[in-house]
Amino acid sequence: MSNRENENESRWDSVFDRRSYLKSVAGVGAAVAMSSGVTAQTDTDYEEVVVDSNDSVTYRVGDGETLENLLIDISAQNAKFYIRANGRDWTVRNIGIKGTWDDDKKEEPFIVSVSSDGTGVVENFYWADGTAPFDRQRTYGGAATGCYVANAHSGTLIMENLNLQGFSDNGVYGSSPGDLPSHSSGGGGGGEVIIKNSYAANCAPAGFRLGSDGSRLENCVVTNCTRNYWGFYHDTKVVDCDLSNSSQHGDIAVSDSYWDHAATVTAENAYFETTAKHGTNGRVIGTSAERTPRTRPDQVEGVPLTPEEAASGSSSAQPSSPPTSDEDDETDAADEHLLAFVTDPDAQYASYELTAKEAAEFATAPYNSPSGSQIESGSSNDTIEEKDGVYHVSGVTGGGYGDAYRVQGPVTSINIDQPDVMWVELDGEKHSPEEIIDKTASNDDGEQDTGSDSPSNAIVIDGTETDGSSSYRFVVSGSVEKASYQDASIDDSDSIDGTAVEGTVDGWKDAYWFSGDVTDFWLNGDALVDVEYDAR
Repeated sequence: MSNRENENESRWDSVFDRRSYLKSVAGVGAAVAMSSGVTAQTDTDYEEVVVDSNDSVTYRVGDGETLENLLIDISAQNAKFYIRANGRDWTVRNIGIKGTWDDDKKEEPFIVSVSSDGTGVVENFYWADGTAPFDRQRTYGGAATGCYVANAHSGTLIMENLNLQGFSDNGVYGSSPGDLPSHSSGGGGGGEVIIKNSYAANCAPAGFRLGSDGSRLENCVVTNCTRNYWGFYHDTKVVDCDLSNSSQHGDIAVSDSYWDHAATVTAENAYFETTAKHGTNGRVIGTSAERTPRTRPDQVEGVPLTPEEAASGSSSAQPSSPPTSDEDDETDAADEHLLAFVTDPDAQYASYELTAKEAAEFATAPYNSPSGSQIESGSSNDTIEEKDGVYHVSGVTGGGYGDAYRVQGPVTSINIDQPDVMWVELDGEKHSPEEIIDKTASNDDGEQDTGSDSPSNAIVIDGTETDGSSSYRFVVSGSVEKASYQDASIDDSDSIDGTAVEGTVDGWKDAYWFSGDVTDFWLNGDALVDVEYDAR
């Protein structure tokens, strides 16, 4: 991996340093280098550039420049294009790539970087023909990257309305700005990469790969990639996205086994089915939204469906916004639950059984056990059988790991063989078997009795018995809200961002109701901290 990224950086240098014949093209505000095998046509509201076999065209975009309204046809054998955008306040928009990149050597046709305190925009970019041959390179390396964000990127890059499919070295390779100081390329520039209203499919090793603080996906659809989203380093977010049908590692993957950085991906109103943690330090915060995921590019606002649409700045997509939690089908959401059987590290061959009325399926929990191990079912020790309309689930786990299941409808029985080293969780929150049976039971009208929607666990940060102020931050696996529990004050200065909380106490108490578990906590000061489960 590091060798491949070294090649990326050296290629960036060689492309920007080489001398090329520059020719002015009407409607293009950037420098372009064309060989004799390139033909430009301007009969439409965009310019069509046809690249002959074994030829290429190169566009360079610098400070304050714009490259726009281009259809670049690389359908001929070994025809290529290169776009190099570097500096601040540049724009690349309305670009359609027609044809497949058929050279299987590693290249980055489209490289971008934004200088510190600057902004770069990539908007309305179509390249859905991808690379070939794709199948034999699907796992790692080879052929082209959809767009590569350079290690030196230190500004803000906004990418919107992308349609990227069939790439064997990432749709967007945007993690290099987060490279660690020990990286062979040196520490990355740390610039933000924000991808919005975009689509990626059939890519390896990831559809979208980010790795710098503040980087995020917003309202994107990614499907059938080796990893649909890869939070490679640092703290990134996935917001209002639908990630489904990962072909290998997971809809959301976090960290990397070589660098083993403590990366975090926070999912907010995002649909995902599976997660993967590479190394020992990464984590995914948040649970999947309960909805039917979008899977097509025409379901995302503004995404171009053809290279001609991209070049002309149009889109025929029929968008459907991701529903918020308030817009979800309340009946379906209430009827489906995630059940997890979790063990202590010293548990061995801990068995369990449950029965459910409507349906049960293997699942992976979007969080790890307290010992940092994965919670997922589907091994040879786990079984699901349907008998006379009742689903019977059984399994064996231990060593700090756990098994998870998606269960529809009421849970009618739960048996745990070793309750001293195993417990059961409902939607990320620990309960007794009796409580879970009660919470998932149906009422007399045949509808599920979900009880209160309010979180029942409490955390209190008490600064009344200490001198000076204490600052704190924590993250929970479920929901969280401010509370006046134990006469705590409610302060506007304390903030809640999704599942993350930050605040200060100085002679007073702060309290919060939360569901699930506290997955991360930091305290600077001498305040007392009390966590109570089922406090109300």
